[in-house]
Amino acid sequence: MAWSGTIGSAAGLACFLCQAAAADGYFLQGDAGARTQSVVASASRGPLNYGLNVFNYDEGHSSAISFTYTMPLAEVAVLKAGPTLGLQQEQNEGNDLQAGLKLSVERYVPTDFGSTYALVDMSTVHESWFLLGQMTFASANIGVELSRGGSDSYHETTLALQKRIADGPYGIRIGYKLTSEELFAGFFTNTF
Repeated sequence: MAWSGTIGSAAGLACFLCQAAAADGYFLQGDAGARTQSVVASASRGPLNYGLNVFNYDEGHSSAISFTYTMPLAEVAVLKAGPTLGLQQEQNEGNDLQAGLKLSVERYVPTDFGSTYALVDMSTVHESWFLLGQMTFASANIGVELSRGGSDSYHETTLALQKRIADGPYGIRIGYKLTSEELFAGFFTNTF
C-alpha cells in the first residue's frame, strides 16, 4: 500500500507539472512474463477514445473495453470519461461481468531532453485503477516508466525501459514486475 501512495503522489505532482495530452492516434502494447501477460490498446479520433486491455495472471484473467469522451481541463490536463465493460475470470469462481464508468486524467510535457507523461486511470468495474509516470529521452529514443495498477483481485507495480526502433512508432520493452517478481519483455506501437 505504501507504493500506491508514493506513486499516486508522484502522478499527482506530474499532473501539475505537465501540459495537456490530447491527439489523434493509436497505442498498442504487449508484455509477457513467465506468469503474467498483458495487452493494452487505445485509439483516439477527435474527442472520442476507444480502449481495450487484457491481463492474464496466475489466478485468472481480466479484460475490459471502454469508450470515453475527452474534455480538456484548461491547459492543465485532459479528462476522459465514459462507459466501460469488464470481465474477470478467477480460478474456480466463474465469470464476473460488470458495466461501469471509467475516468482518466492525462498530462504530457515536451522537455529539453524529450518528454514526460502522467496518467491516472480509475474504473468502477472491479474497482480497477492504474497510475503511470513516464520520461522519454529523445536523443537516445529511450523511455523509462513506473506504473502501479490493480483491481479488487490483482495488483502490480512495474518498472520498464523502452526503446523506439529508429524514429518510427514501434519499439521494444523490458522490465520487472515487482509484485509478481518476474522479468518481462514486450513491444509497443505509439502514434500519439
